[in-house]
Amino acid sequence: MGETLRICLLSKQFPPGVGGAETYAYELANGLGERGHNVNVYTQWVDTPSEEVDVHENVSVYRICGARRKLVAFETLRFSYIARRAIDFEAYDLIHGTMMPPSPIALLPFNDLEVPLVVTSHGTSVGETKAVALETPADYLLKFFFYPLNVVMDYLVGQQADMVVAISDHAYRELTTTYGLDEDKVAMIPHGVDTEWFYPRDKQHPAVNAEKTTLLYVGRLGARKGLDLALQALANVDNDDVELLIAGTGRHEDSLRELARELDIADRVRFLGYVPEKELPALYSSSDVFILPSKYEGFGLVLLESMACGTPVIGADAGGIPTAIDTGETGLTPDRSVSQFAAAIEQMVQDDRSRTAMAEAGIQATHKSSWETIAGKVEELYQAHLNIDYNIS
Repeated sequence: MGETLRICLLSKQFPPGVGGAETYAYELANGLGERGHNVNVYTQWVDTPSEEVDVHENVSVYRICGARRKLVAFETLRFSYIARRAIDFEAYDLIHGTMMPPSPIALLPFNDLEVPLVVTSHGTSVGETKAVALETPADYLLKFFFYPLNVVMDYLVGQQADMVVAISDHAYRELTTTYGLDEDKVAMIPHGVDTEWFYPRDKQHPAVNAEKTTLLYVGRLGARKGLDLALQALANVDNDDVELLIAGTGRHEDSLRELARELDIADRVRFLGYVPEKELPALYSSSDVFILPSKYEGFGLVLLESMACGTPVIGADAGGIPTAIDTGETGLTPDRSVSQFAAAIEQMVQDDRSRTAMAEAGIQATHKSSWETIAGKVEELYQAHLNIDYNIS
């Protein structure tokens, strides 16, 4: 075999869809393409089959079916069935499913497949199941049917794979303990961040009041994101000059607004709605502290984006969040109690010197998490563990 690998990248999520899984698949494909490999991405279309995104010249994207916005577990099985029929897996040197379990479930019947299989775990379905709040009938379906089904698929895919990439220490522990995977087949390679896009900007974002100390949250407004904790903590911070900007949309916006009114902090909380990606670097850079109070995260890409823009972070000690934060150096990881989260906010607000030091440390840390670096680590994994003979770029 020569220096160039033919890689089949199975990714149910891919741009123009938005999210950490989509970003991972896109950046990994381009990073491997940049390193000289030929990468074929098999994915879904979000709105139309002709959706196009800019990719490296060595990367080709094939949209084999349309995405459905409901009954996600069934969508996973549907994508897998179509992938099995559409792809000649034996034509590749390597298959990499970029999210466990959706993508590589297609390969389960192929017990005699000779092509090495790698899958990436962004966090297990066990964690997702525990974090579901039972508020609607759909939540009961998620907690007691779809996520448990995903737990089974996680296990089956993990057993089938030759190697599993865990993007956090938390995912590594769950894969090797709860799922019982051999430690030798699980490698911890964290998420990357695009440091050529996310870096400190001088331009002030219009949503940020320079006269205030600004806390920022970016993400969906869902129960798992724990924004009720953020509001309760803010109410315990006795400083009217500290305000919270919430960038994102979701079904919990109305209830969060009501909670802010009940806590008498409505004048200190502003809901920005959806903020386009082109505005995010300026929004991160203009804010003083980024917060992520989630009940569960596989990793928390927004933490790296904020740090890359020179803004220190507070992330709850939940799931994979601590992997993204060097506690005391680039940010803080309080537990999910109101008192501890409020104390972390007060510490950041009151200690300008520490906040500045964390901001600089965050920038330096994210330089080690560039996608060029992460793609290189994944490439090294291919060579070291899969008996693939080629020269590292």
